[in-house]
Amino acid sequence: MRRLYLYAAKKLNNFLWGRAIVAHFSRHQLLYENVEALYIALILALFIKGFLFEAYKIPSASMHDTLLEGDRIFVSKMIYTFFDVQVGDVVVFKTEGIEPIDQPDKPYYIKRVVGLPGDIIEIRDGYLFRNGKRSETPPFFLENYYISMDNFKRVFEVPPGQVYVFGDNSFNSYDSRGWGGVPLENLVGKAFFRFYPFDRVGGINGVPPMRASIRRGLDFGQAQLSAHQSPAQS
Repeated sequence: MRRLYLYAAKKLNNFLWGRAIVAHFSRHQLLYENVEALYIALILALFIKGFLFEAYKIPSASMHDTLLEGDRIFVSKMIYTFFDVQVGDVVVFKTEGIEPIDQPDKPYYIKRVVGLPGDIIEIRDGYLFRNGKRSETPPFFLENYYISMDNFKRVFEVPPGQVYVFGDNSFNSYDSRGWGGVPLENLVGKAFFRFYPFDRVGGINGVPPMRASIRRGLDFGQAQLSAHQSPAQS
């Protein structure tokens, strides 16, 4: 860029009006350098936000204990341009077109992918089963506890072109158990890094909730009753 400026100044010096412009820029060089730096920074920020990463704030308890209310996270927006969505990914998606969660005041949800197009998902004794096999990857699936919702439905078939997503806080999450699948085109990106609060900065994988080991010792019917009495949140 500096070479371009020097070349332009050399050409302008051939004209009287050009020498006046060069003199003006020379007197205010620091100002214009700062303006240029701010302009470049703005362009980079818009590019990053539009195509690479975006920051989100967690509004509810549906992803406890992986994500807590008030957590700030970064979401990779281009990852699914190059890679397929994977079971276990924590994803942000648009609620547009998904009944009954299509609400202007809640345009985005965050959940964990538990099933891909065509999969059969089953909740059995607090564990998730995918196509007849217990979900073990990531290990969070073995550490967490899952329940059916008010309709007591425990087996789900993921439609073509969609994924199923559950909240990590199964007792307090309104998710695919209640309203079905998420179209692939609704996926905004994958949550991959928590940058606030500072004492929990790091990658987003899954924190095993203590309640899982407790609930496994209970009768499943008791656990279901407890969930029925607990209000659901997104």
